[in-house]
Amino acid sequence: MGIEIKEELFKELWPFILDENVTDIKWNGTSLWITDLSRGRYMVKDISLSEEWLRIFTNLIANSVNENFNISRPSLKAETRELRIQAVHGSVSEEGRICLAIRKTPSCARLLHQDLLKSGYADDFVLKLLPCLMRGHLSGVITGDVGAGKTELEKYLCSFIPDSDPIITVEDTLEMKLKTLYPEKDIYSLKISDAYSAEQAIRDALRLNTKWLIISESRGREILRIIEGASSGCVALTSIHTENVWEVPDRILNMAGDNTRNSLENDVFTFFDYAIKVKADYSNSGIRRSIDQICFFDRKDKQNSVTVIVRDGKPVKAMIPERIYSRFYENREREFMEAYSKFLRKKQRKENEGFD
Repeated sequence: MGIEIKEELFKELWPFILDENVTDIKWNGTSLWITDLSRGRYMVKDISLSEEWLRIFTNLIANSVNENFNISRPSLKAETRELRIQAVHGSVSEEGRICLAIRKTPSCARLLHQDLLKSGYADDFVLKLLPCLMRGHLSGVITGDVGAGKTELEKYLCSFIPDSDPIITVEDTLEMKLKTLYPEKDIYSLKISDAYSAEQAIRDALRLNTKWLIISESRGREILRIIEGASSGCVALTSIHTENVWEVPDRILNMAGDNTRNSLENDVFTFFDYAIKVKADYSNSGIRRSIDQICFFDRKDKQNSVTVIVRDGKPVKAMIPERIYSRFYENREREFMEAYSKFLRKKQRKENEGFD
């Protein structure tokens, strides 16, 4: 039957559904909280959702997706092309009230190249580097807190994938919508579920001879299948949760289990090339998302290393690993290489003059 997105269903929430700046709507049982790109996160003081309306709303949603929502089945999950809805039954809450969260997943790219420098999302050095990573067919990891914009960065990076390269996405909710954003590219999307695991989806993707494997988020042992794909020549891009980019290898080892810790650690440094951390700063003037850290992974002479090249949003003096830089050289990434050389020369002059 499906969920029909209309004002009669959402009632007082309808203005927030329509507002393109609103990314998340949450009712915590007693108050309504909105996450807005232009206003930040705030509580709506003049709207109170009645328990009666919440019961009607969640029953309609449950019927639309042929699910039960009651004491026996206290969790409800549903989605449309542009909304992800999650509700928890009042029977499992201390307040005895329904909790409701709606995340908006519009078929658009919020990161537009021409706005990134002006908005402070990234400086010119970083904006020159990002396309090189994709054109160089480098495998990477994006990390950051919930709401920092990991999926949005994945969507932006995919714009630089050559049109002829086959791409398969693996998601639990179809948020990226790459086929809508880039109709000129060869893209196929797989949705995981209780009946179709992430590991199975990744196995199927690799059997379909894809060049790019884009996973919205890795949470467990499916990371082993991703590394397996990267080792066979497939380029992998996924997101995970870590505080800093240099913690990515340890996080991957923990996700996979430590049965083969030494060999797996070596594989991480061999088949993953970089990690990017995004962050979101909230204020009354809105949400400012930005690239905070970038590092490269390398394994040379049986030694694993992490090279941080961007920290606190700015480039730092560090030598890009030879195997990474040679990829840029082979692809004739002159614009970035010139910016990189210019930065190193400027940094060296400051050190020589005693300013650093």
